[in-house]
Amino acid sequence: MNGSDAIEVKWRDATTDGDHITKEHTRVKVIKEHGYKPIRIMFYYPQRDQAIRIQETLKTLYSGVDGEYHGGDEAWNYLQEYSGVDLKSILTEIANERTPEDGN
Repeated sequence: MNGSDAIEVKWRDATTDGDHITKEHTRVKVIKEHGYKPIRIMFYYPQRDQAIRIQETLKTLYSGVDGEYHGGDEAWNYLQEYSGVDLKSILTEIANERTPEDGN
């Protein structure tokens, strides 16, 4: 929560079926009914066609309640604009660091 923003940050979504859409719809609707703006940030977009279709449906769902949905590169950019922190660069730098050799 940040003010009236209800932000959900996900690394990726393990969507498997249409039931997932129903659960998300209920959750987003409840958030909106309580006076908050639902915002979803998901860093890694799925590869499977069915999962991609589900994510597209969720994006439409968020839009329909005046919420926001940000996935893939858009999510990283949104987080940087929203918070001022370039998390992707930080994580990339950490991942690229090598343990220094101790000379032995």
